[in-house]
Amino acid sequence: MRRLSLGDEMAEPKQSEAKAETADKAAAAKPPAQRKIPGNLPYLAASGTLKRALERLIDASRPDKFNADFMENVLKLSGGAARATIPIMKRMGFLTSDAVPTDLYARFRTEGGRPAASLAGLRNGFPEIFKRSEYAHTVDDNKLRDIILEITGLKANDPIAQAIKSTFNVMKSFIPAGADLTGNDDDVGLQDEGGGSPAAQNGQGDMARNIGRGSKSVGLVYNINIVLPETSDLKVLNAIFRSVKENLL
Repeated sequence: MRRLSLGDEMAEPKQSEAKAETADKAAAAKPPAQRKIPGNLPYLAASGTLKRALERLIDASRPDKFNADFMENVLKLSGGAARATIPIMKRMGFLTSDAVPTDLYARFRTEGGRPAASLAGLRNGFPEIFKRSEYAHTVDDNKLRDIILEITGLKANDPIAQAIKSTFNVMKSFIPAGADLTGNDDDVGLQDEGGGSPAAQNGQGDMARNIGRGSKSVGLVYNINIVLPETSDLKVLNAIFRSVKENLL
């Protein structure tokens, strides 16, 4: 029996991670056959690479563009498995269509904002699942599998069904059990039904939330500037103010 030295113990985690990355690259090289799947649920053949990308971007500086160059040189992830994570992150609302990090991306990088941002990412990426279960992020693997099979019509052992579940679980892993998400859902950018950029990016989010919450102080204020002619004729002035009152107030 070979005894492990201290050096061996330190090397084992690195070797495990290297093996996982190798497995992900192999999976990305041979992804499940592309078929039209009902429900339009996103998936990655190598979901482990997505998890590593999300873990590493937390400590990395926020880039101008989240592209393959940033992933390779900063996150130290390369190859087809790494590039495949970018469309998924766009789908989840972490990146714009031009791969620019969003406010949701920024919130995910913070300890306090990460659970709510992860939940928003799941709802952006898997809306059909949340239509079946409002609290899909809390269900066990068997229930999640059943929801996926119900939506897609796939068999339980279909590699695509398994890939969808694994991709969902990557984001779910960043939501601690028992995390208090009350009131946080409307503070993160959810995509509109057309799959556009999060509302928070175009400034509409705050306005929509303030109106939706039924604030008693909501109102409109107009400032009207009137330039009066140089005249001492009260009839002229009265006519001007009467017109303002009748047409503007």
